[in-house]
Amino acid sequence: MNLYSTSKRLIKNVKNFYKIKLYSFFNVKDNSIFLGWGRKKSGLKAISLAKRHKGSFLLLEDGFIRSLNLGLYNSPSFSIVEDDVGIYYDSNEASRLENLLNNHTFDSLLLQKAKKAIALIQKYEITKYNNTLEIPKNFFKKHEKRVLIITQVDKDASLKYGQALSFSTNDMIQDAINENKDAKIYIKIHPDVLSGKRKSDFDLNLLPENCELISKNYNPIALLKYFSKVYTKTSTMGFEALILGCKCVCYGLPFYAGWGLTIDKLVCQRRKAKRTLEEVFAASYLLYPRYFNPYLNQKSDIFDTIYTLNRYKNIEKINSKRLFFLGFALWKRRFIKPFFTAQTNKIIFVNSIKALFKFNITKEDKFFIWGYKFKKEELRKYFKENQIYFVEDGFIRSISLGSDLTRAFSLVVDSKSFYVDPSKESDLENILQNYEFDENLIQRARNLIEKLKVNKISKYNGLKHQELFLKADKNQKVILIPAQVEDDVSMILGGMGFNTKDLIKEVRLKNPKAYIIFKPHPDVLSGNRKGLKDERIILEFCDEIIKDVSIDSAINVSDEIHTITSTSGFDALLRGKKVFTYGLPFYAGWGLTQDKHNITRRTRKLSIEELVAATLIIYPRYINPINKHLCEIEVTLDIMQKMQNIYFSKWWIKLGIDIRIFIIRKIRRIFEKIID
Repeated sequence: MNLYSTSKRLIKNVKNFYKIKLYSFFNVKDNSIFLGWGRKKSGLKAISLAKRHKGSFLLLEDGFIRSLNLGLYNSPSFSIVEDDVGIYYDSNEASRLENLLNNHTFDSLLLQKAKKAIALIQKYEITKYNNTLEIPKNFFKKHEKRVLIITQVDKDASLKYGQALSFSTNDMIQDAINENKDAKIYIKIHPDVLSGKRKSDFDLNLLPENCELISKNYNPIALLKYFSKVYTKTSTMGFEALILGCKCVCYGLPFYAGWGLTIDKLVCQRRKAKRTLEEVFAASYLLYPRYFNPYLNQKSDIFDTIYTLNRYKNIEKINSKRLFFLGFALWKRRFIKPFFTAQTNKIIFVNSIKALFKFNITKEDKFFIWGYKFKKEELRKYFKENQIYFVEDGFIRSISLGSDLTRAFSLVVDSKSFYVDPSKESDLENILQNYEFDENLIQRARNLIEKLKVNKISKYNGLKHQELFLKADKNQKVILIPAQVEDDVSMILGGMGFNTKDLIKEVRLKNPKAYIIFKPHPDVLSGNRKGLKDERIILEFCDEIIKDVSIDSAINVSDEIHTITSTSGFDALLRGKKVFTYGLPFYAGWGLTQDKHNITRRTRKLSIEELVAATLIIYPRYINPINKHLCEIEVTLDIMQKMQNIYFSKWWIKLGIDIRIFIIRKIRRIFEKIID
């Protein structure tokens, strides 16, 4: 099948939704399909070309759940609708959506999906564009009856093709006033108008005295919860009002009018069936659109779309306003910024709490602390109302070591505590203890585990994978001890007073006949951090020291992994190994490890898939290593794997990186000597 677009821009906008090649108009073959955008020039041309070349047309438009930000800001789209009959907002002619509502038999399974999706839209307040403002407390008076007038964009195609041009917004307002004597009338302005990009269909100078203007871009779903009735011409927000249980008066013929759900000023003779809310929703949100997840770069569905938009809506909310970063080394600052992009924000790095007093701090400002360089309690002394977040590297970090000043491809941002501090509940612990993992997420985690194992990926990557040949006897139990950095915050907070020397002593005491291998921490081997590296002490308790090999290679040759708090224990769980913990790492206490200590808060028993879903999918943020945009872990892993393959296969690239790392380490030594 050949798809021809009548617009190069259209190809750019929709190519993600079609896994076959889209062609712009040249050397057209008969019986081809021509794509165009709704009732715009490209759509009309597509219809014309289809007739001329005995082909067919497909008209596209944004879906009813489109994106995080407005399309005007090039926010990637999650859905499009495709119509080979007409287009949903043109009530002068039939459309595929209208035909579905007239003729489709809606089975119980489809209606159950519709009910579930409606409930999720209400819960997460998902709408067409999702970077919206929260409604302030006490914005509306209590016990007030309210009616909402939904204005639209002037000369919008839905007004023309929805037969609404004969009605003015003032007509709606006057009718609302006359028909609702005991109600307060509110008038909502369209978000494209608020952004300054479009003109409204309502003259603000004609605002009646007894009406109030809503001039902020509040979330439509959240807003509609305060209303019992709405008036609109053809706005999709009218259907969202139906979802929220509002009465809806329509002055045009939008897709949801004429089915018995709305109070209609016009009649469409073609629309003969009476439909329930779930049936109209199923047709327009489930059967009519095509979904794609731009953060995951793959085909999607409405449920994945809702969950993903909710996730990135929350990230955008955290990233918005003025952000102050404390404790971030100079080299990290440029790498950190892509994780905190937002439509409106300002990022400010400061070196001390004292430096904050130079700014006029308001309660909307947010603070982000790297690791445990600053204590939350110190900030709380002066800034009691501000949100404070802890930031650290994610669990799949980079190609090489962070201590070699390499860019991190993942971060964790925690609103509660630092995830390595077992004395307090973190966001990660809260997810692990309380999150309801659905089957789609579990399957995604299962696929992720397989991908990590096949591609031998762990937190730090770049060491060569190789098969190890140990001197252990046949059937002798092999234990791996992955060493840690002694002054690492995870050891200080979660090590329960244990150090690496204590660990190797206890492991040998409990396993006198085992073959114990010791893997020094790469940061210690590089000389960047402090740790146990005296081989005489190590070999007193261990049988062999392995260096310059990946943690994957070391885990694969072992039967058990014994650790204090190392993320290598987490890597080992993914690879099906027995893990013994002597401190309190984030992955202990969930029934997957043998633990010396316990946390009474952690009462849930988890599967490995649930642990992975929380730790690698839900909790961290990831960026695409190439374009530095936020994405999901699968995209990051695919690009990391390609980068790692290039690193190993192109000797001149590896040499360049190795020289850079060598220089960085030398400079570090010089500074350390100066400080000493």
